[in-house]
Amino acid sequence: MNEPLRIRSLTDIPALGSRVVAGAGGLDREVVWAHSCEMPDPTQWLGPDELLMTVGLCVPSGAGEQVSFIGRLDDSRLAAIAIGDELMSPPLSQAMLDEADRRGFPILLISHKVPFAAIGRTVAAANSSIQTRIRE
Repeated sequence: MNEPLRIRSLTDIPALGSRVVAGAGGLDREVVWAHSCEMPDPTQWLGPDELLMTVGLCVPSGAGEQVSFIGRLDDSRLAAIAIGDELMSPPLSQAMLDEADRRGFPILLISHKVPFAAIGRTVAAANSSIQTRIRE
């Protein structure tokens, strides 16, 4: 079986236009799927080791809410969050970034020039042999 894809691998691909803004301690987290979601609670729609891709509409605006948001994503065992840099997200608070750093939960910013589909296809191709496994 192939090695699982890691968040670090995605950030190492220049064509995917990502940069780590917090949570670098978690760059070795496994990522088996990438899915976009703008719902207030993306954890209802994503599972363990999945990458949440968002333009930022699901990111709360207050610092305390942002800290809780990162906690929910991490507690649900998501791999990371990738936020488009289209300026649709509220400003990311220092408290949110600090919480992501504390938890080792990666927050990536994605260039507006990179379609989320490119990230999704990269994850799917890298995990083609292990993609359908069920995580406990």
